[in-house]
Amino acid sequence: MKGLSRDHFFNEIVERVQRSRCGPNDVTILGGMCGSGDLEAFFGAWRFADMPYRIWEWTEAIVFAKDAPLKDAALLERGRLFGGGGDLMVRRHGETFQWRFVGPPGVRILDGAAFGMGEVEDYWASHTGVVFHQYEETALLWGVWDGERWKESRVGGAALDYPVDHPMKGRRVQLHYRVFSRSGQVEFVWYTGLSEWRGSDNGEREN
Repeated sequence: MKGLSRDHFFNEIVERVQRSRCGPNDVTILGGMCGSGDLEAFFGAWRFADMPYRIWEWTEAIVFAKDAPLKDAALLERGRLFGGGGDLMVRRHGETFQWRFVGPPGVRILDGAAFGMGEVEDYWASHTGVVFHQYEETALLWGVWDGERWKESRVGGAALDYPVDHPMKGRRVQLHYRVFSRSGQVEFVWYTGLSEWRGSDNGEREN
């Protein structure tokens, strides 16, 4: 029986690894550059279906909200729009922004040249034969809801604000994300959503 149990356990691991394999038919990975003056037009080239969460980062402030429009684009340092429909990230490099998108298969954007993007790079076009292993993870975010605001003594007076509807007092928030790794190294991460923290999602027993 012990031998059978070990065999069953091993076979289950093998099957799980096989199911986690993914390639160009399973995930879209795009990237490129965008001029800083074209950033708002760049966002206009996308169809943000099921990507409601926004993280806008400036030198003096960070906004984490749901469906929040971009303000002060000229001063933006980083931005991230994500959800079940994909994860689009932009990061300033001088007068340009480097961008990267990870999402479901088959995603396409409008003519890049018309939106100041230049050439859109498809990861799979130059990485034929690459296979990732994907798995789901969660991360606990700072702050406990005290009934009026998110409070966290370890970050002092930092303004914490998470776009989670009707949080319960004493609850925390978790970020859900999907990891794509190759040869044991993380290559890409797709933020997929937020929810109230549940210990059962993270190996803890529910009372």
